[in-house]
Amino acid sequence: MQDLAALAALYAELDAHLEDLRSQAALDGDRHAVERIETKQRLNDQAYFVLCWGQLEAEINEACRAAIRTRRASANWAVRRGWDLYNPDDRRLSGLSFEDRVALVLDRQGGSGSPWARVMSYYATRNQIAHGDLMSDRIDVTAVVGEFY
Repeated sequence: MQDLAALAALYAELDAHLEDLRSQAALDGDRHAVERIETKQRLNDQAYFVLCWGQLEAEINEACRAAIRTRRASANWAVRRGWDLYNPDDRRLSGLSFEDRVALVLDRQGGSGSPWARVMSYYATRNQIAHGDLMSDRIDVTAVVGEFY
């Protein structure tokens, strides 16, 4: 997540600027300007969410590659046997779906509040946005970034 801190800082700077503009428009009583700025804030949230998500996805992919390499290197066949199926050097990680990549590094058990469930929830949000179904509510990108760490 080498660029996550820089993305979070730039997001916070832009969000603060938009909030200042929105506050000023509200003070001026310009309802249309407030609505335009709020739309920009929602779009900015979603754009930065997707950028930040990319950092988390890259981190998960690297953790998955490391887990595969570690298990494939084991001298114990009982540890190694299932892991030999995966190629950590394959750009697509041997065709593993994102859900399966996450399952190789995070426990699927644990309910809706588990790390695996939270990642999958964010993945659903990422897919919604990335496939053109923009959200009507704002995303608290700062809180999301905190969870990504």
